[in-house]
Amino acid sequence: MGLVAVAVGLFAMTRMRALKQQLRLITPDAWRSPAAHLPGARKAATLAAYLNGVLVLLSLGAAGYLLYKGAGWGAYGNSFGFGALVLGAFIPFGMGIAAATTIPQLLRVIPAGAKVGRSLYSIIMVLATTVLVEGIKGKSPLPALIGAVVVAVCLGAMTLLGRATKRMRGESV
Repeated sequence: MGLVAVAVGLFAMTRMRALKQQLRLITPDAWRSPAAHLPGARKAATLAAYLNGVLVLLSLGAAGYLLYKGAGWGAYGNSFGFGALVLGAFIPFGMGIAAATTIPQLLRVIPAGAKVGRSLYSIIMVLATTVLVEGIKGKSPLPALIGAVVVAVCLGAMTLLGRATKRMRGESV
């Protein structure tokens, strides 16, 4: 069963790479910005790279949080529950890896990296909102505080990444 899963994963990965190449051909944001030589575009790209670095840390933190909560859910006595836990924790871990791959793009002033980062921040924000609501319902204020801080960071980062994308394209901000 494990070999079948590895084979399916490898097939999916090669198919995704082929689709990624096709997408690069038709998406103008996947190419180096025409304004890449301008200092404003380079500063925006550097800021976006730092923000996506924070996204990597948030994603890894979300994976750790899901593993921690899963231990409290008692998924270890149930093999299907454990499988769901690992899958649930792998999603933000994969998002962290995806965010890390955008950093070299941003350092080459490719606006697509900022757009991907913005999308990934929105997913982390949904998870943080869940933590915030759980903290408000619970007795401890710490989860609510952590959720609120992460939501605020995500909203700020999404705003800055939107501006950075425009600046990297050469649009006025």
